[in-house]
Amino acid sequence: MKVLFITHQFPPLNIGGSHRPFKFVKHLHRSGITPVVITPEPAAHRGAALDKEVAGLDGHAVIIRTAVDPPTWMDRIRGSYYLNTLDPEGRRWRRHLLAAAEQAARDHDLKAVIISIPPFSTGALGVEVARHLKLPLLVDLRDAWSLWLITPYVSRLHFLWRKAHERRVLRAADAITVTSPQTIADLQALHPMVPAERFHLVTNGYDQPPPVVPDGIQLPPATPQRPFTIGYVGSFYYTPYQRDLMFKPWWRKKPWQWPQYAPRREDWRYRSPWAFFSALQELRRRRPDLYDLLHVEFVGDVPGWLTDMVKEHGLEGKVKLHGRVDHDASIRFQASCDALLITSSKVVGGRDYSIAGKTFEYVAQVKPMLAFVCEGAQRDLLARTGLSIDCPPDDPATAAERIIELLEGRCVLRPDRAFILDLHIERIAARFARIVQRIALP
Repeated sequence: MKVLFITHQFPPLNIGGSHRPFKFVKHLHRSGITPVVITPEPAAHRGAALDKEVAGLDGHAVIIRTAVDPPTWMDRIRGSYYLNTLDPEGRRWRRHLLAAAEQAARDHDLKAVIISIPPFSTGALGVEVARHLKLPLLVDLRDAWSLWLITPYVSRLHFLWRKAHERRVLRAADAITVTSPQTIADLQALHPMVPAERFHLVTNGYDQPPPVVPDGIQLPPATPQRPFTIGYVGSFYYTPYQRDLMFKPWWRKKPWQWPQYAPRREDWRYRSPWAFFSALQELRRRRPDLYDLLHVEFVGDVPGWLTDMVKEHGLEGKVKLHGRVDHDASIRFQASCDALLITSSKVVGGRDYSIAGKTFEYVAQVKPMLAFVCEGAQRDLLARTGLSIDCPPDDPATAAERIIELLEGRCVLRPDRAFILDLHIERIAARFARIVQRIALP
């Protein structure tokens, strides 16, 4: 069975959003599905990080790469503060995508359309293609949409417009796959007219070989001969300026910011290493001997606020920032660490919905995870693995005690072998395939 798989983000584009569609495309053939992928050519991703060319497909997919219109002066106008309602990628890609989809339908016996989003503007393109080809549509929603709130909306009208756009796409879908249970709950509350049975949980997964999962994990104490390394991989999706806009009262903002609106407040400083750094300060105060045996290393982009945060906590000689590396180097780095740091954002008065993609690569390492996470989907999944060490983000003293237990060799973990193996991408892709098969034309 062949399906049309539309994704704006796909290797060699090296960003978090390209991994999930690539992994599905790589493994769907095991369920008898051949994806016909339409994606922009690498040159369309101007200034973006590009990794090595696609590997591992072995003829199990058809890849069609299209051009994308260059930015225009109208894009700059639409991207201005008050007119910025939706990203421009869909508009710039539309005519090339529609032409490629029509040709793909002539060349292949397609049974369904899959659209992987974000960019959120491409959601409407998936609806348009599916209707034009008279095929069922599966929307794979990799992130929350209207309720993804790193910073406030320009106004309540901007939120309502995006919510309406989201609703049109979800109502047009025959199936909607989402990456966390909390995201499903949020979407159902926001769009009760979309039938609940259309929503399906399909988390991300790891693509490394299935790991050997021991009955228990207890690392030896750190020593001068064997120091202890805590590592972190990835981006934080946080800036102090955006957080300031979220929490500053309107009368302290600039006049053009007064109409800003957030349907709920999310604190993305919790996604940063701020709470972890506070725990390191407490560790240094209480146990300088153990602090000296600890190495902390980060791999990923190094924004200015991160170096400032390191300095503000007095950790210049403790935290090493390596910068961005390719995916293979990232996996090797994770394997070299003794424990891995994971964080999450905080939904004020609610539950966090995001499960970071790196979580699943961490799980495949079967290493202790220092979980500076808030109530929500990330914490729930980590707890089920049996690999997490719960470090309350708002309690640096307790978090420091957890680190002390780990460095002294007193921390014992009981991994859940069945659950960890169930997160392998082959099993995740098989679940995704069953949903595709359920809606596909006979």
